[in-house]
Amino acid sequence: MIKFIKHYFESKDSRGSITGLINSGSWQEINVIESKAGITRGGHYHRNTVEAFIILAGKIEIELRDLAGNTEKLTVKKNDVFIIPVNTVHSFHCITNSKWINMLSIKHDPDNPDFHQQ
Repeated sequence: MIKFIKHYFESKDSRGSITGLINSGSWQEINVIESKAGITRGGHYHRNTVEAFIILAGKIEIELRDLAGNTEKLTVKKNDVFIIPVNTVHSFHCITNSKWINMLSIKHDPDNPDFHQQ
């Protein structure tokens, strides 16, 4: 249900390293999210917004469900990069203290939010 993105570039030398995480998509909003172990976030889907995630720290179990009722559970960790498509219900259960970047293809509109429950 989600698409993992492989790092497209990596370079290391005496100065350190550069890792290319994502070089596709059009992102209108980028956020950093931090959550403590035991916290659950999400539980919704988006009809129009694609989301990309870059896990910076921690370990998170993700529960996914498409609108037809198909389900999937998986665990993500530091350096994982993935996209959740539209119409995919997603919940994030933080196994450890976690931090991630969240990118939205459409900027959040508080007057007309693209957050839906099923």
